[in-house]
Amino acid sequence: MNYYALLYELVEDMVTRRVPFREEHLRLAGEARGRGELVLAGALAEPVDRALLVFHVDDKSKVEAFARKDPYVLNGLAKKWEVRPWNVVVGNEQSVSSAASGSPAPAAETMLRRWSARTTEAQLPKYLEHFSKNVLPELRRVPGYLGATVSLCRLERQIELVVETTWRSLESIRNFTGPDLEAAVVADQAATLLTNFDRRVRHYEIVATDHP
Repeated sequence: MNYYALLYELVEDMVTRRVPFREEHLRLAGEARGRGELVLAGALAEPVDRALLVFHVDDKSKVEAFARKDPYVLNGLAKKWEVRPWNVVVGNEQSVSSAASGSPAPAAETMLRRWSARTTEAQLPKYLEHFSKNVLPELRRVPGYLGATVSLCRLERQIELVVETTWRSLESIRNFTGPDLEAAVVADQAATLLTNFDRRVRHYEIVATDHP
């Protein structure tokens, strides 16, 4: 695996012109992040005239493929772009230690967000359909989102639901929640399908995983 820097030279009025294309750009970036390919991305400020996206992939062609699909490139917001190999000297300790130990390890600060709710047997299929058709597509557009699990426990009269999502960092979660990290994000449509639910969410730092 190698590091590559994708460099964009941006148009002068980038902040204004990017608006209609930004959601799709962030969706592509979030997908690349979720696959573990995109490490960091953002625009240089004062002025916003360049952007840097850092990839960690096995082949330069994956970075080039991302650029060719990026709406910023397709719509002329990135006047020029290039991919350069990046020799990382400091800051790659995580991957080195994982390779040396031979054991799987999550990226530093990987977080788990846990939320629970209760519903009825009759409403359960409707909630699961809502989660699949509405919640997951929204999550997948958020940079830093890694995945989700929905678990259930059938109680005497209700069903307890536990939704756990994993994220690159607390900052990634803030992309989804806004300033209040612990606020539950529950759409009105979902709330009508639940008998009660957590208004506050708990976060856990993932320190070990196993995928045999």
